[in-house]
Amino acid sequence: MTKLITALSVSIFLAGCSTGLPKDAHSPAPPNAKQLSGEEIQQVLVGHELQSRTEKGERFWQTLSPGGAAVIKISNYSEVKGNWTVAGDVICVTYKEYGKECNTVRSDGVSVWLIDENKKTTNNVFSVH
Repeated sequence: MTKLITALSVSIFLAGCSTGLPKDAHSPAPPNAKQLSGEEIQQVLVGHELQSRTEKGERFWQTLSPGGAAVIKISNYSEVKGNWTVAGDVICVTYKEYGKECNTVRSDGVSVWLIDENKKTTNNVFSVH
């Protein structure tokens, strides 16, 4: 039953995806945004293109592939490869060029907030495609 409920919530989440990019990639999650479990993080983020903007307003895309590979592409820069892991309800993504970020994840069904597990501030807001 739990897997069915998780599958339904992921389906609803993906059906509600926005085609636009977040306007403020570091805004806090709204009060109605649900914290995702480790299993939900993998179902919602892995295998989907995550789109956002840098602090300078540049568009970027990140893809987390099954098996732990990560790729990020910022507008006018070369693609960078890294890796990701989920432990408990935290996802860590590491790129040699950008370092390691570990985040809890919240979602309102349209956007996804990656919130620094220690500082509790938003590292990024993504739309998922």
